[in-house]
Amino acid sequence: MKIVFTGLESSGKTLLLAKKAKELLARNVRWFKKYGFKRVLYTNIKFSDALIQKYPGYISYFNQYKDLITLTGVDILWDEISSDFSALKKEPLPRSINRWLRQGAKRGVHIYATAQEFHDIHLDFRRRVFSAYTVKKVIGSGRGGDNLPPIKTIWGLCVVRQLQINPYNELQPEYIGLIGGISSVFLIDRSDCLVFDTHQFLAESEEIPLEHTERKCLKCNKTFVYHR
Repeated sequence: MKIVFTGLESSGKTLLLAKKAKELLARNVRWFKKYGFKRVLYTNIKFSDALIQKYPGYISYFNQYKDLITLTGVDILWDEISSDFSALKKEPLPRSINRWLRQGAKRGVHIYATAQEFHDIHLDFRRRVFSAYTVKKVIGSGRGGDNLPPIKTIWGLCVVRQLQINPYNELQPEYIGLIGGISSVFLIDRSDCLVFDTHQFLAESEEIPLEHTERKCLKCNKTFVYHR
């Protein structure tokens, strides 16, 4: 299963991911008590020390996509996934990545990702997405940062709308459902902002290596080499 939350900066998509993180961690603890297996949550965002202490052994980190493709039976929270799988790359993703994406359900891998726009993400990943949502903050407090005044009271109201992704209209996105496609709303409070560092700067990802492929003609015995 692959779910994507989209929205421009300060729209609330990372806070929605924070709510999902708390939900998944609590569920994984229940599953351990009931079934005896420990399902770990992998993320590229630095969680708070308090949350790590509350869920010891349930949180792990990754830096690059290659840290993930051998994993099984995990949840993945992937902030700004387009920095790893960018739509600006015209060549297909390597077969090893595509195989991992196609067989995620068999491996028990669930991915919850964010991106500013759905079409920022590489097409090979978008084809595997189960559902996508756009998050927008309707009203609320501003956002702090370097050389900006501190926010005394953190509050806000966000609207979540489900995107129509099959087919997906990049120039004029459409939404599923009534009332403009609104699927849910949520309130912003300080506890969500303390799940992880919402000001963390994600490092630039490594370039995905080209795939070296050799194909041999059975008739003339010539070998052709190409990269993609």
